[in-house]
Amino acid sequence: MVIRLLIEYDGGDFYGWQVQPLVRTVQGELLKALRVLFPEGQFKLVGASRTDRGVHAEGQVASLHTDFDVDVESLKRSLNGLTASDILIKEASEAEPDFNARYSAKGKLYRYRVLLGKSPLLRRFAWECPFEPDLEALNRLASEALGEHDFSLLSTDERGGTCNVKYAAWLERGEELYFEIIADRFLHKMVRILAGTMVLIASGRLEEKSLVGFFRGRRSRVLVAPPHGLTLVQVYY
Repeated sequence: MVIRLLIEYDGGDFYGWQVQPLVRTVQGELLKALRVLFPEGQFKLVGASRTDRGVHAEGQVASLHTDFDVDVESLKRSLNGLTASDILIKEASEAEPDFNARYSAKGKLYRYRVLLGKSPLLRRFAWECPFEPDLEALNRLASEALGEHDFSLLSTDERGGTCNVKYAAWLERGEELYFEIIADRFLHKMVRILAGTMVLIASGRLEEKSLVGFFRGRRSRVLVAPPHGLTLVQVYY
């Protein structure tokens, strides 16, 4: 049986999604809860995205693979009862036998929040930006990211590779700016580097042509925006 889980979490106190020894991770906490419900070795949990330390999720998807027949609503209640309040199983449903949260994914939507000022209430989920980027310039830069590009120079992923960006835009929400991006795949720290570097350019601290230069293999200065401003919003299948 394959069960699809829709998960929300506050990533502030986690060392990312992926299980690691000696540190608290989202997958690690879920595995601890699942070991209470299933015999060891009788289940496998696969996440759609390996979010980094401090990154949040509204719509992380995981697939639970087991040979047991499971009542999905009871499973949802049990997992929510066994995990801390910074993790929530929003939905649980039976999936097709070949469903894999990671490999079946067709794309993902990420949102990066930039706070133009300071806020004790929002600072855990948005970057208190010291710059004043121009929104029109930010959207010009976002349009340059559309389509297929090699994002190797805008990530820390040694494998590199081409990503197909289907949507990228900056939106104004009160005292915040949201950078939203949909792509078929993402490289390590790609969204944070894109967001930070666009803010750097739109604040007049880097030439605007620099972004296009990255896609043509020309190195320049980048800014890695802090992880707590990033949220995985949705995974598409």
